Amino acid sequence: MTKKAGNYALLLMLLVLSFACKTKNDVDAFKEAKYDLQSIDRMELNGIDLLKKKRPQDFSFNDAAVLYSAFADNALNAVSTIGLKVDLPEGSENRTMTVTKLKWQLLVNDEHTLNGLVSEPVELRDGVNNITISSPLSFATESGGQPDLNKLLRLATLLNKDSADRPKVTLQIKPTIQTSVGPFELPTFINIKQ
Repeated sequence: MTKKAGNYALLLMLLVLSFACKTKNDVDAFKEAKYDLQSIDRMELNGIDLLKKKRPQDFSFNDAAVLYSAFADNALNAVSTIGLKVDLPEGSENRTMTVTKLKWQLLVNDEHTLNGLVSEPVELRDGVNNITISSPLSFATESGGQPDLNKLLRLATLLNKDSADRPKVTLQIKPTIQTSVGPFELPTFINIKQ
């Protein structure tokens, strides 16, 4: 009886070890991957299509009222569809990864400006992934003060500027990955090239 229990325990340990090794290989493949933002096909902020706004004058009085109200109530929400290209390392092209939670932040000219959290699961694979995400937004503030409304207006027109006039924009992500042994959050942010 004890020999049989010992065999089951050994089998269980081998099974757990093989899952742990596979999980580590999956996590390593996606940590070493190269990420590239291919396209932004949709960008709405509280129902206002920002891709149609090229300058501050393109915002109607109603648009400004909606954004100001959401900004004042700290209830900004973005919905976007992006094309994210994932280049996995050699030999890892057939892997997929489920991201259960995604922290992100936007830096403008290396200054932390905006951050958010995507809590809907997203499946990533090698190649271009078309992803629609919804995320509440919060502006980075100094000393916990009120965020500057001018930052909101600058960000609203940022995507439509000519590349020569566009400031340096860096998108960073920090995914929580579903693994065979449970969720695992990457320890650092990953820069997304644009």
